Amino acid sequence: MLCLVLTGVALAAGCSSAQQPRSSPTAGPPALKASDLAASVRAAPLLHWTGSWEAPIKGPTPGDPFPADTRFTADLRALGNGDVFGTVTIDGATADVLVLDGKTQFVKAGAGYWRALPPVPAPEREVAGRWVAEQDHLLYGLDLPRLTPQRVAEDLAGIATPATTGTAAPPMPVVPADQDQPTRPPLAYPPPDGVPAGAPRLDLVRTHPSAAGAVRNGAYWFSPDAPHRLIGYSGIDLLTASEPSRNATARLTVRAGTAEEAKAAYADLAARLRSVPRTVTVNANVRLEEKWSKVTPCAPGACGPVAVGVRLRNQHDDLTISEKITVTLYGSGSFVPEQINEKVGTCQITAERIAPGTSTRKLCTVDDPRIVRMQAKEKYVWFRAETSTTLTAVTGPSGAEKLARELP
Repeated sequence: MLCLVLTGVALAAGCSSAQQPRSSPTAGPPALKASDLAASVRAAPLLHWTGSWEAPIKGPTPGDPFPADTRFTADLRALGNGDVFGTVTIDGATADVLVLDGKTQFVKAGAGYWRALPPVPAPEREVAGRWVAEQDHLLYGLDLPRLTPQRVAEDLAGIATPATTGTAAPPMPVVPADQDQPTRPPLAYPPPDGVPAGAPRLDLVRTHPSAAGAVRNGAYWFSPDAPHRLIGYSGIDLLTASEPSRNATARLTVRAGTAEEAKAAYADLAARLRSVPRTVTVNANVRLEEKWSKVTPCAPGACGPVAVGVRLRNQHDDLTISEKITVTLYGSGSFVPEQINEKVGTCQITAERIAPGTSTRKLCTVDDPRIVRMQAKEKYVWFRAETSTTLTAVTGPSGAEKLARELP
């Protein structure tokens, strides 16, 4: 006997049993959208980050054009749109770090921490154990203000693709035809410790101006269950080095804090700011503007000590600068500058606490028997001076008390 099946329904004529219709495939849960995940991060009062990263912060060494990576560990609380504070550790030396509005930055650390960094302009005695206003916002190899809820949400909102799972590398970014096309594929970055298997992630992939076709990417990881909270980050998009090595990866875990925790964090940040003195050392590579006077040549019978004068001007608006300048004097019987190359003595100029917008005139005298001997030999002597400047102190107003009052 023939059983005929039409459109998935069994019509049986004398059949002992009818065939049941095939069930249609069950639709899976809708893909998580970047905009929805960004909204949940934006609403977080606080993000508490812990973890580590490797990044090159020192220049290349002789014979090795690629600077070695430095390993950092951190415990940071990030609030609002640019406030980050906590600790950063380099080579076992820990610093207290305060970042306000993504701009103002204060650091307090021992000598070991400052030695682990690239050479700083200020002398060690001026920075070790003190609050220092740090003007290098790329100092740590990681863009700290991008850890704040608003900045993370901005990054997530710009992602066009939905969340995915697994650890495979994301696809190449789509770039307009009139721009440099990507030449280096995005890399796969496993999740940081503590992120469970199957956790959804959003991949931030974009070209980077460091080189034509360069690609940077990083993965933001979320909890598998609703409400899908941000729980981690892995990748290099947050790193600040123009050419990070393939091992230079950030691995961070994060927990969203409550409104009460954010309130307590702001109170803690305000207390730390109030411990910052009104005037602080500023870690900045600045110099006084120099205008040197012409050195008078020696005539026969009138060649004694030679005076070298300079007018120093502090062109900065809020920095007080101290310097030590070593003057090396060269002489010759020729007035052609390229031929004035015989050293005849040195002297030093000390400029202490030159206030913003002010000028001072300094003079040093080279009194060396080589000058008299050269004059006896050459009769007329022309001079040329070279200078070497050492920064001895830079200070400025911290404004920390005002910053503390302006916190939420």
